Amino acid sequence: MLAGMASGPDVVAVPAVHRSCLVVPGHTARMHDKALASDADEIVLDLEDAVAPEAKDEARDQVTQTLAGDGWAAHTVAVRVNALGTTHAAADLAACAALARDGFSVVLPKAETSEGVARARAALPPSVALQALIETPAGLLAAREIAAADGVTALILGYADLAAALGRRGAVRDPARWLVAQELLLAAARAAGVDAIDGPHFALGDRAGLRAAVQGVRELGFDGKWAIHPEQVGPINEGFAAGADEHAWAAAVIDAVAAAGAGSAVVALDGQMLDEAMVRRARRTAALPARPAPDQAASPAEADPVTEVAPPYFDDLAVGDVFHAPGMTLLDGHAALHQAVIGDRLRLSLDAPLYEAVTGSPGLLAHPALVCDIAIGQSTPPSGRVLGNLFYRGLAVRPVAMGTTLRTRTEIVALRSASGGRGVAALRVTTTDADGRDVLDFWRCPLLPARAKEAPPRSADLDAFGHDVDVRRLVPAAWDLEPLRRAPLGALFADLKLGMFRLEAGETVTSAPELARMTLNLAMTHTDGTASAHGQRLVYGGHVIGVAAAHLTRVLPDLATILAWHACDHLGPTFEGDVLRTTIALEALDPLADGGLVHFRARTSAQAPAEEPRDVLDWRAVALMP
Repeated sequence: MLAGMASGPDVVAVPAVHRSCLVVPGHTARMHDKALASDADEIVLDLEDAVAPEAKDEARDQVTQTLAGDGWAAHTVAVRVNALGTTHAAADLAACAALARDGFSVVLPKAETSEGVARARAALPPSVALQALIETPAGLLAAREIAAADGVTALILGYADLAAALGRRGAVRDPARWLVAQELLLAAARAAGVDAIDGPHFALGDRAGLRAAVQGVRELGFDGKWAIHPEQVGPINEGFAAGADEHAWAAAVIDAVAAAGAGSAVVALDGQMLDEAMVRRARRTAALPARPAPDQAASPAEADPVTEVAPPYFDDLAVGDVFHAPGMTLLDGHAALHQAVIGDRLRLSLDAPLYEAVTGSPGLLAHPALVCDIAIGQSTPPSGRVLGNLFYRGLAVRPVAMGTTLRTRTEIVALRSASGGRGVAALRVTTTDADGRDVLDFWRCPLLPARAKEAPPRSADLDAFGHDVDVRRLVPAAWDLEPLRRAPLGALFADLKLGMFRLEAGETVTSAPELARMTLNLAMTHTDGTASAHGQRLVYGGHVIGVAAAHLTRVLPDLATILAWHACDHLGPTFEGDVLRTTIALEALDPLADGGLVHFRARTSAQAPAEEPRDVLDWRAVALMP
């Protein structure tokens, strides 16, 4: 006789529908209300990862207050407590014990042993179910014992912490890398007769990716999936709903078992023997809501697959990732737009006869700020979500003529987590010309958001990146600076003294998105105000540096070119319409056989109308002077 078939559904328990499990921070009442208004099968109020350490007590009190409110008693609710062994776990479990009711469960994070589950079980009334969140290697290997522990009704696969613990790189971008973990968890859940719940899809707005992820785990056999935003609930519910053919099969299996009656040893349907696993599957399927008929489904435009094109988050990046951008040939139009936006007076970029006299070649000097702007723009494929660029280090720029083609390679060399669900990436950027000769070599450091509320742990020492630039090797040996000395516009190298220069005139920032677009910059914060952490478009950092370089040519009007940056720190945001003012300090003078090197420091402030100035740039660089 098939065990459990004699008395039908009273023996084989049918679990609550568990398609969509919407996770919301425990301390945010506004989000609780939105979750309750959603169609989520279960709402998970989170006391762990979504809550800062100093807000844990507040979150616990808010969850208690929320669940006492109208509408919650009839809803399936879980609370994710803090992990066993943490200072908040006991208080969380005590609060959950007081909240016990039908349809209430506790999500136990970082579940690793059946003994740990038993300790949590002992702190709760028998009516409170446990869901075990498997998010460590030890937990994954012990999943079968955990699933079989008393009171466990579901296993949940936690991707973010498991990826970090495994040292997995870029796993969020490739679902196939998780197949082994998914199969292990699913097999453990099925062996114990509990639900298998997939972890969240972190890319908000990615409906196509979410639908593909739901379809994948649904076909594997999972019962549901976590959601991290109400917008994900609908696609998850639809993906896990049962089609008419599935409901028909489930009804036929259940009817066959009922017709066989108690004590039947063998039950067959359409010539196929039915076992306990098939009966359990039939009861699960019968409990699922029906998928909408074709005329009730989404419109064709909504149903068509859509591939979202979006830049990576911090946790999508891995050390060793390499990015490329289109090559860009420097044209007269680029120089004209750059000069119009920046207002620079660098003589070798403006005066073709003078450039030929100094270099021995026809043409014009490609302004070093323009060259740097384009190389930085070409380096933005991994940093399209940048919240702000923290610094540049060790930048060396070889002088090149207009008409040069720039090609840039960007490599992720280090990652470090930051607070508030953010992280810092160290990028090594190298730019060459069409013949493969070096033009630029430097490090830059963007601050990026993470997909998860907490960035995956990374602890690289960013101070280890960058190097001192050997500026003398960058001085063009073929240049003759005498033509610049014949008709000087200001003091020459031999006349310079160390000291400070403050420009009275400011420069109003205009055409910021145009400059960003011209330089192939993909950072959304420069062109899309809704993507900015500041609520308005952020001015490209190269724009601010370019204005500082223009201010330098007012102090040193016979400047030949800028060869290197010792360091460049962005101190604050700049916005369209700000007025930039710069103070220039000449800090060291290094004589050469022809002219000399001027080591300077430019400090730039930005001022909006009716506001006080704020520091935005600290730039230390080296210029070649006749």
